Formats: sequence, structure tokens, C-alpha cells
Amino acid sequence: MYVHIGDEVVVPARELVAILDARLLQGSEANQAFFAREASAGRIRAHHWGGARSVVLTTRGVYPSPISPRTLARRVLAASGPSGANPLPEPTRAG
Repeated sequence: MYVHIGDEVVVPARELVAILDARLLQGSEANQAFFAREASAGRIRAHHWGGARSVVLTTRGVYPSPISPRTLARRVLAASGPSGANPLPEPTRAG
């Protein structure tokens, strides 16, 4: 199955590694270093990050998404079908 992650981008659900909140990634030196490595390797799959609410990591690259992490998680659950063949935990908030 496929998951629409926004900006006319669809990724195979089986390739998803993580869906991250873009706000939580800003300001961390480790995250900045990760994104710099991904960019230099050509794995950043976007021309701009303006308005990104989520960062979607896949086996093939890194995608910014204007859709919230919670909504993307729901789409992944829906793509897994009613059998729950690909169960994911409900997103939680720290705090």
C-alpha cells in the first residue's frame, strides 16, 4: 500500500522508517548533522522545507511533509488495512 505524505508525494508504506515532528528536529546539532549527511548523499527528496510539519524517513530518502505526524500515522494505519497487518502505536506527546 501507499501513503500520501503531502505535496503530491506518495511513498510505499513498506519503505517507511519514521515519521518525525519537524519542530522537534530544529536546533539539535545531531539532527542538523544527520540532515547535512543526507543532503550530501542526495537523499533529501524536496526542494524546500517551508511549512514542513513532519519529516518522513524512508529507506530511499528523507521527505518534508506539510501534514502533521499524527495524521500521517493515521494514514499509515489505514494503509495497513483492517487486519492490522502493520500495527503502529498511537502517537504520543512528551510531557
